[in-house]
Amino acid sequence: MKVISNNPFVLKKIEDNHPVSGNPLDVLLEVRKFLESGHKLVTMPLPANQRLFMNPYRSILVDKPSKDMDMKGLVLLEKAVERFRSQVFYDDQGADGDFALMDLEQVMISMKMV
Repeated sequence: MKVISNNPFVLKKIEDNHPVSGNPLDVLLEVRKFLESGHKLVTMPLPANQRLFMNPYRSILVDKPSKDMDMKGLVLLEKAVERFRSQVFYDDQGADGDFALMDLEQVMISMKMV
């Protein structure tokens, strides 16, 4: 499994990662490239609630590539990309660590569940 992320906490903690510079939309666009090359989507591209939509960090898990393209994952991802295109992300530097930690915790829980 590989994590695609713009979160420095995640990139530091999880060894098999693919760093992305930019906002959560940039992360989703990078995930699209992985899905198009045969990887499978493991975690949902949309956050659980509206407050988490504002999180400037996003981390998505993908599985190893296979011969079949993950069409369901691509559809979910495209819907998320459309939603994120109009999203404003929280940019308060004082809460930066809190947002990064929330994203890290979600990834760590997801990895344990898979």
